[in-house]
This record gives sequence, structure tokens and C-alpha cells, in this order.
Amino acid sequence: MIGKRTQQSQLFDVGNVYDLALPSSSFYAQLAQAAPELFKDEDFAALYAKERGRPSVPPAQLALVMLLQHHDQVSDQEAIDRTAFDLRWAAVLRRPAGAAFCAKSTLQLFRAHLVIHKKIEDLFVTSIEVAKKSGLLKGSLKAAIDTKPILGRGAVRDTYNLLGDAISLLARQLAKEQKQTEVDYLKEAGLDRYLGSSLKGSADIDWSDPEARSALLTQIVQEARVLLARADGASPEVREAASLLSQILLQDVEETAGDANTPPSAKIKKGTAPGRIASTTDPEQRHGHKSEKNLFVGSKASVVADVDSQIILAACVLAGDAPDKQDTLKQIEAAEANSGLPVGETQADCAYGDGATRQEFVDAGRTLLAKVPQEARRENAFPKSRFEIDLVAQTVTCPAGNTTAQHHMEGDKQVFSFGSACRDCPLREQCTTNRHGRKVQVHPQEALLREARAYQQTPQGRDHLRQRGVVEHTLARLSHLGIGQARYLGRVKTGFQLLMACTVVNLRRVWNWTAAQPTSEAI
Repeated sequence: MIGKRTQQSQLFDVGNVYDLALPSSSFYAQLAQAAPELFKDEDFAALYAKERGRPSVPPAQLALVMLLQHHDQVSDQEAIDRTAFDLRWAAVLRRPAGAAFCAKSTLQLFRAHLVIHKKIEDLFVTSIEVAKKSGLLKGSLKAAIDTKPILGRGAVRDTYNLLGDAISLLARQLAKEQKQTEVDYLKEAGLDRYLGSSLKGSADIDWSDPEARSALLTQIVQEARVLLARADGASPEVREAASLLSQILLQDVEETAGDANTPPSAKIKKGTAPGRIASTTDPEQRHGHKSEKNLFVGSKASVVADVDSQIILAACVLAGDAPDKQDTLKQIEAAEANSGLPVGETQADCAYGDGATRQEFVDAGRTLLAKVPQEARRENAFPKSRFEIDLVAQTVTCPAGNTTAQHHMEGDKQVFSFGSACRDCPLREQCTTNRHGRKVQVHPQEALLREARAYQQTPQGRDHLRQRGVVEHTLARLSHLGIGQARYLGRVKTGFQLLMACTVVNLRRVWNWTAAQPTSEAI
């Protein structure tokens, strides 16, 4: 049954026994002032039985505890301790210091309910509503979108230890099914090597010897296959662990079956397989890169912010290997749904400037302003921009003045060929080394790309595109709240962390903006 927060001040509440002068510009003072109206217990009524059970801890106050926890970036236990001994937290909660507000398990259960029932979105939308009521967020919006890497919480392992972890996980589930301990099960199966914390660290081999490494990997793969055979037709938990082990084998290992003269062998595949699992503790982590040199393992925060107000309108977590542009239109539609206001235009960097994304926005009747990615430049090859492309006549003219209409399709692209026209061309050495002559690709959205490229070269276009820097400032604020490192395992809980941080950022932005506005007396 839902518990209700009392509005009656108690004698020994912080601030009644002695003065507590919180700086008016601090988050604690701002939250303490807004707390009575920010969340209502009734907002969380769907999470509780109407008549059964004892009254719960007031959920409106639990929501305040979570805001404080994510602002201060502390653990669950530290958060509970601070409700007892941090006077700033006690002032926000309007309760006496010295006694914990609730048990740690109560806070964890409340978070689980918020995640399962997707109520965290309601907390985030509340911060947007506060921005609207203050007058900061209004009218037709200009949205800017960008992403930020989030390092995963799961342990990232190399192939040997990754297989060892997956084998241990499957053995643990098989042991549970047979009501044995993992240690006993592994010893009976002759798999003692998987009892340690690091398979690679405990292996007594010469790691500089390729044959020794291959022999160890072959043994590991054979033992994995034995366990996988035992998992056939078992419980859902066992099948899930078996599926994980099978995926790791498939992505990382190249097996040779062998024959009468050659024993079976295994070796590590070269390169990184698409969608590679890097951790058994968090299988949703992926290898990603924000730039060519900035590599990471984890996920990505995709954030939409209003350019004028700097309020975050929408946020979600993408896979680490997902392109930045994934679900861009859905994010903008979510921003409109969260704010109840129309988005007039969307601004983004060149990661969103491809033809397909532009076409998607055009088809939806929306405006996308994003820098066109730079042309790939090769030595001794004129860039594509030096060629005149007539989309109506379906012709391409080269820098030497030769025009061709000869083309063929490669996927959805037209490829124009100059062929023999290049043979005696005086500019050949500056244009192509291909003995068949120069080829030029024309995208299906070539007109959109040319229009965008022309606009970004104008002073107005350059100034317009610089406005998207607001979302980078927003991502920096999220970084200060620890969003660069996941606190939880899995993208769903990481999404919870992201939305809590976004809620704090929005509230701080609104309260600081409101405090900076001239009062009626000063006018």
C-alpha cells in the first residue's frame, strides 16, 4: 500500500532545531525548495496495491533520494547513509538527521519498479514540464542531437578468458540444475582449470609459442563442446548460458575438424566480428568508436537538446557499435511527445549527414541541418566535386570537359564510366590510375547532398551549423554526472542512469535560469 509524505513539519527536522544556511545557488537548496511540488506520491500509485499491505516509504521522497544519489554519484549504501548524516540531504527530505530514511533494499526495489514499469520516463518528463512552466521552454523548438560513449560496467576479457568465463557460467547453471556446487561439478567433469579467476593467468604454457597457444585453445574449445552437449534440452537458464558460449565460439574461434591423419585444432579469428560480445558479465556491451582513434567497449548515449533553452528533450542508449544516426527520427518524435511542442528543425554533425537520413526526414516533412561528410580524397584523383552532375539529363562532365551518360547500377547508386575518353586525356594522371578510366558514383539522394553542401559553404550556413554546439555542452554536463561510465549492467539499466542524469541536468538548468531572471522589484 502506498505511503504518503506528510506536509507537517516535525520539531527536530533539519532547519527547525538550528539554522542550516544552504547556498541558494546549490542543487540542494534548489531541490529542497522545489521538493514539495516536484513529485507527488500519487504519481507512483500504479506501483503499489491500493488496499493491501503496510504503508510504503513515500515514493515521492524516494524519487528525491534518487535525484540526490545521481547528482552526488554515490552507491546505494552511501545514499542511504547520507539520508541519515548529510544535513543537505536531510534538508531536502525534510526530516531529522541521525536515522536512515529507509533500507538499501527499499531503494533498490523502488528503482527496479521504475525500470520495469518504465516510470523513469515520467520523472524525466517532469523536468521538461518544469521547464515549460518556468517559461524557459516554449514555442517551436530547434533540436540538436549527438551521442556520447558510455564505458560498460562488465569486465572486458580476451578470447581465452572470455571462453573460460562462459564455460564457468554454463557449468554453474548445469550444477544448479543437478543441485551441485559449481566447484564439485567442474571437478567431477575434469574441468578444474575453470575454477580460478583467470584461465589465461593460471595456464602454465609459453605464451610466446604459437603452437602452445593453439594447443590450449583447442583444449578449451573441445571442453566447451562437451559442456554444450550436456546443455541440450535443459532449463531456460542453461540454454541461455549455452547460447552465450556458442556465440563466443562462433565470433572468436576458427575450428578445424581434422581427419584420420590430422587432429582437430582451433585458432583465434583475425579482426573483430560485427556485434562481438566482449564480456560475459554484460553481454550487451559492444566494441564502438566515436572517432577513428577513440575506441571503447560499452554503449552510446544519444541525446536531443533544445538549442535555445538547452533543455534535454529525449535520450536513449544505443549499442556501442550502432551508428550515431540510428533511430534519429524516432528520437525527434520522442522529443515532441515528451515536450508537447513541435520540433521545427533538427541540427546534427556529419555523422547524421548521409543521404538516407536526409531522405527519411524529407519524407517525414521535417528539416535536418547536418554537415555533409567530407569527400574521400585520393592521391592523383580529382574529387567528385570537380565533376558536373546533371541529374535531369543523367550525365556527368569531367574537369577536362568530357561528358558521359554511360552508367550502371551498384545497389541503389548510379556509377558513371568515362571509359575510352580517359585514354588520351591530358588530365588523366591527375584524375585516375584505373586502366578502364574514371568512374563517378551518384547517390540516390545526390540532389539533397549537393543542396546541403552548397548551404554549408555560405556564411549563413556555417553560422547555422555552429548552433548545434549546445548539445555538446549538454553532453559535457552529463559527463560531470558520471554518464561516461555505466553504473549498472545492461542497456536498460544504463538507460535509467542516463535519464536520471538528464533529469538532474534539466532541473539545474531551469532553476539557474529562473534565479537569473530580473524580479518585478528590479524592473
